Amino acid sequence: MKKFTFSLDKIKQFRQQEEETQKNLLGEMRAELNFLKTQRLELEKIIYQKNDDLRKLYAKGAYPTEIGTLNRFLSVKKAELAQKNLEIERKENEIAHQLEAVMEASREVQKLEKLEEHQLEEYKELERKEQEKFIEEFVTNSLNKSQ
Repeated sequence: MKKFTFSLDKIKQFRQQEEETQKNLLGEMRAELNFLKTQRLELEKIIYQKNDDLRKLYAKGAYPTEIGTLNRFLSVKKAELAQKNLEIERKENEIAHQLEAVMEASREVQKLEKLEEHQLEEYKELERKEQEKFIEEFVTNSLNKSQ
């Protein structure tokens, strides 16, 4: 009997490759999200520090131009922070969709693997029956020759 080959092997390989591609894309998206979160933390630190600087300026009685400049800087940084939060939210939504794509690709591969297992079991059963038939013929031939 010839060696077992899965009839849908090429499709299975394609699906596995697709699954790997989807996982890699998900990893890249997560790295981007981590980078965005790092940027957000840096912005938050800047805002915290500048708010502290502003309190100190108020306490020492600074010129209005100094206070105004620092307030404008803080306004810009707060707007950047709000924009960064929106980017993070968008990226988290993209990741959720990509995670679903990865799960779907994994399900497809699992279906094909189960089908392959089923075909292998059928192949083994046919092979076993063929061996039994061969043994029966051998025994029958041996008995006929000995008579």
